[in-house]
Amino acid sequence: MDTKLTLAPPTRRGKMPRWVDALTLALIIYTVIGAVWMLAGFGGPRVTHYVGLLSDLPAALMCVVVTVATARFVERGPLRSAWGFLALALGFYFAALTIGTTSWLRNVDPFPGPADLFYCGYYAALTLAALYLIRGAAMRVPWIQLSLDGTIFAVGFGAFFWFLVIRPAASASEVDFLRQALSLGYAACDCILLLMFGVLLLTGARRVPVLILAGFATMFMGDILWSLAKVQGYYLPGQFQDVLYLCCYVPITIAGREQMLSSGSRAREPSTTTDTIARSLPYAAMLAAFLVLVYFSRGNIGGPSTVMTMVVFALTLLLMVRQGVMLRGDALLRERKAARIVEDRYASLIANASDVIMIVGADGTLRFVSPACERTLGLKPEEIIGKDLAGLWAGDDRERLRMFLAEVAASESGTVGPVELRIERATKRYVLESVGSNLSNDPAVQGLALNFRDISERKALEEQLRQLAFHDPLTLLANRNLFRDRVQHALTLAQRGPSSVAVMFLDLDNFKNINDSLGHDAGDRLLQAVAQRIIKTTRSSDTVARLGGDEFAVLVEGIATIAEVQRLADGLIATLNIPFPLNGMEVRVGASIGVAFSGSESGTETLLSNADIAMYHAKAAGKNRHVTFQTQMQDMLQERMRLEADIGRALAREEFFLEYQPIVDLGTRSLLGVEALVRWRHPEAGVLMPARFIQVVEECGQIDKLGRWVLHRACQDLCAWRGSVAGGSGLRLAVNISGRHLQHGELVHDVAQALQQSGLEAGNLVIELTESTIMYNTDANLERFHRLKGLGVRLAIDDFGTGYSSLSYLHRFPIDILKIDRSFVSRLTNSDNGPELASAVITLGETLGLDTVAEGIESEPQVAALLALGCVAGQGFLFAKAGALSELNDSHFVARRNALWTAPTSPGEMSATGRFRALKAIRRRSAGAA
Repeated sequence: MDTKLTLAPPTRRGKMPRWVDALTLALIIYTVIGAVWMLAGFGGPRVTHYVGLLSDLPAALMCVVVTVATARFVERGPLRSAWGFLALALGFYFAALTIGTTSWLRNVDPFPGPADLFYCGYYAALTLAALYLIRGAAMRVPWIQLSLDGTIFAVGFGAFFWFLVIRPAASASEVDFLRQALSLGYAACDCILLLMFGVLLLTGARRVPVLILAGFATMFMGDILWSLAKVQGYYLPGQFQDVLYLCCYVPITIAGREQMLSSGSRAREPSTTTDTIARSLPYAAMLAAFLVLVYFSRGNIGGPSTVMTMVVFALTLLLMVRQGVMLRGDALLRERKAARIVEDRYASLIANASDVIMIVGADGTLRFVSPACERTLGLKPEEIIGKDLAGLWAGDDRERLRMFLAEVAASESGTVGPVELRIERATKRYVLESVGSNLSNDPAVQGLALNFRDISERKALEEQLRQLAFHDPLTLLANRNLFRDRVQHALTLAQRGPSSVAVMFLDLDNFKNINDSLGHDAGDRLLQAVAQRIIKTTRSSDTVARLGGDEFAVLVEGIATIAEVQRLADGLIATLNIPFPLNGMEVRVGASIGVAFSGSESGTETLLSNADIAMYHAKAAGKNRHVTFQTQMQDMLQERMRLEADIGRALAREEFFLEYQPIVDLGTRSLLGVEALVRWRHPEAGVLMPARFIQVVEECGQIDKLGRWVLHRACQDLCAWRGSVAGGSGLRLAVNISGRHLQHGELVHDVAQALQQSGLEAGNLVIELTESTIMYNTDANLERFHRLKGLGVRLAIDDFGTGYSSLSYLHRFPIDILKIDRSFVSRLTNSDNGPELASAVITLGETLGLDTVAEGIESEPQVAALLALGCVAGQGFLFAKAGALSELNDSHFVARRNALWTAPTSPGEMSATGRFRALKAIRRRSAGAA
């Protein structure tokens, strides 16, 4: 198992204190001065004696301070433990020096003595420090190799120290046993620790352990000399061993400083020098063992055993050299194999790359072309190598290619590009993204390295995305962004000439109902058909856009007169009024068009906003028409926005209220029923009529809630009031229902709930719906009408004759009443064909068995004409305006009913087809009284 450690320090905890540098420098200067003093013998033997005796203490103290700081600086782990034990060892050593120096100053040499206890602690702590350093070292050699190298190192140098250092000293001494054992023990400990630090070097560790080893090796050399002197009994301070003692602290202190500097930096690979030293140590150990052998054989150098020993050693060295040569050969073989694999890999990558790679000479001649050229451009590499690249380039970008090659050749470093170049091959045109580098100084290339990537599909996709960004994907018309840009451009041109610009906003009428009933696919086909009709109606110079949903816009440029735009708007309305065939049936949509003209200072947003406001007013005016923007429309729009904001509050605070207009018998002028009409008591604008707010309520999505409230309140009001009227149980209540409430609300449920909570009889409630609402989505409406009839209520068509009813559908609907629109009533006396139109409606009602009610009666001649045509019921300002029910108590309509209705009508006398057939019973009673 390979482990790769160096003395890799943990994360830096902070900056190294500045005083460490100062203290290290001071120690170096102090050591140099002390060593020179002792070696030169300045001041004579006595001064040198005291310098050698006292110089160690300050140096040792400074070294202890730096090692303690290093132990505190590094993070927790083996490395911090190693420096901690190292500081502890040096602390023991400093204490031993202090005791020894004190004894010498007192002319006492206790050996053994108290100082030796601290020396023993010093060796124990230093041994632990060496073990933690080995443990924390990031080894980059296998453990097996490390174990073998460590064994060789320990055995070789161990034999050297034992036979040449320790053993001779022991055999030569004649001192007492304890002093001899202690001195030799120190020497043995020094040898063992040197071996341990030598093993640390085998790991390939960097300079910190090398410095530690140098310091302690110097100290151990001094210990060996000191031990030998103590054993011989001639040691005096100031000798060479004291110089070694003084110098040993410098490498250790520098090692601590280096450790703090490198703490937090990333582990680095050991240097080549350190690695060489580590590799050579086992061989040095063998050489040391051989020197021991030579030393002991020096007296019998020519003997057979000695000669054979040297022969074996020489053969061993030769074998090791042979092994090294073979290993080197194997390494070179592996390197060549790895290089070949890399070359094959790059060749495979180039051969299978989608990009075209070329090497071009300085003159533009192709020297290398990758196989992708044939796949991409249809050019075989072997056919174009040696030819001029620019000469092969077909298309308009040949000159751009030459400029690109010149730019690449002129560049000294880096990459040139990317540059888009187009090349034509056969019937296809390619778009290439090109980059190049000048590698003329690279011996492996010696030319211009070019890379061409086919981006034709990407450019086509970008063009599609650009098309989608400015065109509507459904109709392929311009979208809002492109239309705004065209308007801005047209306004810029118009300011330079006499012509003006007009913008039309078209909103389809009833499109939402068609889309919801027939499905979104049918709605999309309808939008496409509408777009085609608009394009055919407009001029080729006009811009037609779809702004979103069912909104379209037309930009008309070069306008000479306003009448031109109005004729175009009329033409658009006419062409869109023609039914569209869709899903096997014909549907009608119509369009509301807003027109805005540019002014002298018109901006794009202002012109578009004005057209939008005009379109809204076209819808509010009744749809299916065009309206030109006027300045006051802006104020009306702001009012509408205020109403939209106030509707929610009005519903919550019940600002809406009901007024009732009487429906009377035209012959007897007696009351038949009432129609509930909603009003809004606005806190700021006063009382608002339905025309001011109903459309706003519908577009805000609140019409269901308002319609539900009207139903409940009207039913409750009538039930509470009718007791004061003769025959009140037969009075009819008409309530107008919005088309959106019918299509999207729970109208049947709302009606049933209103009847149940109020107690009103179902036959007395008349639900009024407009002709266009009934005829839209006929099948779905037919089902809803039958559900309403199932409750027993009556159904009436309001404003009949203004829409486009189909007689076949009308015959299928369970309708009870036709209400003649006020426009027909007003023409009864003001138009030649007025009576014919009203007569047609009344006749249709009689044919279908329906009662008719005339709306908007304002004069007695209109009453006479209606009676002559057969219409017997009506309402209008001639009789009464809408008001509170209590106001009708004093009216002559109620008085007339009270006078004529003296007995309750039996159910059999009431008409089965409509509420107003009860008029016959009243009229018979009136005729009998006469």
